[in-house]
Amino acid sequence: MRLTIVSPRPIDSNHVSWWQSEEKGRGIAKMGSAAIVTVAALAPADFEITLIDEIIDPFDWGRHGEADVFALSMNVSQATSGIALAKMLRGKGKTVVMGGPHVSLAPELFEGHADSLVIGELEPIADELFDDMRNGSLKPSYRSSKAEMTKSPVPRWDLYPNEKAYFGIVQTSRGCPFECHFCDVIQYLGRVQRHKAESQVLEELQQLYDLGYANIGLADDNFTVYRKRARSLLEAIAGWNGQHGRQYVSLHTQMSIDVARDPELLKLCVDAGLVGAFVGIETNNEKSLIESKKRQNLRVNLTEEVTKLVASGVNVDIGLVTGFDHDDHAIFENLFSFASQLPAGTFNVSTLMAPLATPFYDTMKQENRIVDDDPVSQGPVVSLMTNILPAQMSRRDLYIGARWLTSRLYHPEQFLHRFMKIAEVLEPAPWEREGAQSRRLPRPNLVRLYGKVLRDEMKSHPLSASVVKRAMLHMRTRRDIADGLGSVMGNYIFRLHSLRAIGIYDESWATLESPPFESKSTATQWKQAFGQDHSAQRAAAG
Repeated sequence: MRLTIVSPRPIDSNHVSWWQSEEKGRGIAKMGSAAIVTVAALAPADFEITLIDEIIDPFDWGRHGEADVFALSMNVSQATSGIALAKMLRGKGKTVVMGGPHVSLAPELFEGHADSLVIGELEPIADELFDDMRNGSLKPSYRSSKAEMTKSPVPRWDLYPNEKAYFGIVQTSRGCPFECHFCDVIQYLGRVQRHKAESQVLEELQQLYDLGYANIGLADDNFTVYRKRARSLLEAIAGWNGQHGRQYVSLHTQMSIDVARDPELLKLCVDAGLVGAFVGIETNNEKSLIESKKRQNLRVNLTEEVTKLVASGVNVDIGLVTGFDHDDHAIFENLFSFASQLPAGTFNVSTLMAPLATPFYDTMKQENRIVDDDPVSQGPVVSLMTNILPAQMSRRDLYIGARWLTSRLYHPEQFLHRFMKIAEVLEPAPWEREGAQSRRLPRPNLVRLYGKVLRDEMKSHPLSASVVKRAMLHMRTRRDIADGLGSVMGNYIFRLHSLRAIGIYDESWATLESPPFESKSTATQWKQAFGQDHSAQRAAAG
């Protein structure tokens, strides 16, 4: 049985891919696809498995069309391209199975597009699915329960094009106990967090180490939410990372800001080599935090809490969300003033979305505030287009405000201002304490990639060149944290590069003191890109 497992190309591929060459669209992924290597690990030993990550290598019938069955794993941003790929494959007589987060959330959207749908987590029904696949007796759908993570096999990273991915991934848990109303993760993974055993995590880390990774992501929706478990796992990782002849690898994850209240846990993070984290701040508007049930961000000084993380040695990438019902036109300038004070190099600015199958979506639907532009691909993508009618502004103004905020934060001078804040408080990583030779470097092709992007940015944009030179000059005076500052610089350059590529970063907007809501050229751009503003629907919604 020949099985090809595909991670379809996301609609925001220019953002999640750090580089695209002109050679058949092939590129380098920021993160390897944990989904397809996990599916591969659950397949029987006698299956002949091929993995395709379309960020790296787009599907080509001449090279990839020989399999008996094609399995497509999709999140929301991959749904549109996944359905198109399935249509092509089935048109050529191939059998197609679809699964993944978006299929589990809204299976009705995929009915008729595949021979079989996997709804829920694969592990509990894997044996049945693969037996039916082998026997040619696939059912139209398989509904599964939550997986027991301690029984999950080691993912088949050995089948993946690892030399074309910057981050390897270890999923140490599934689920999140928080209930942020805009989050769809808890709808398909649940609010009871389930964990892999420490021995499993270490085995997967060692596998990725042996495959050459220098950077590994711990794919948890909230790594530190259960403190006792996090402490024990971090102690185990600290006993592995950089020990017994290994070089250190840099670890990154997601965590909530409440971890800043636990300095002992933060020290364990850094000792284990966990020196980078995505933190969802969302907003400094307390009414919006209450509205979204983001309770863990309330009643704290968010600037001080972020500073605590960086001062411990954990560099942060901050998530900001605009368009809550309590947000008016002033929110964009307020968020810019707030974010400018944070020791953070990069921000992920998004507009509030109502993901399918969430209570928030149901509420918006009842209020006639859902805009059904494309129900298959609705989701938090980098276009900055929301699928709801905001309460205090138009969709157009929300888009303009979010795009202005992104451009303003990524202006090189603004980045340098925050870079210097980071340099004031950042503590050294473990390998910086012990010597540079103890840190594993990324693969040579990835180092060349960074050099190319950096040179292109500096050559094409004189202001960027000036800021990079000043930042590097400062790094020479702070050799004790040069690696950490270098990571901040690299993340910023790649993010700026991708934001330029997808048309979000606007050089002229980046210097404006406020969003250009009244600009005629902006109105024309809006009409060309997104069409009508659904004013009749707004009136009906009240």
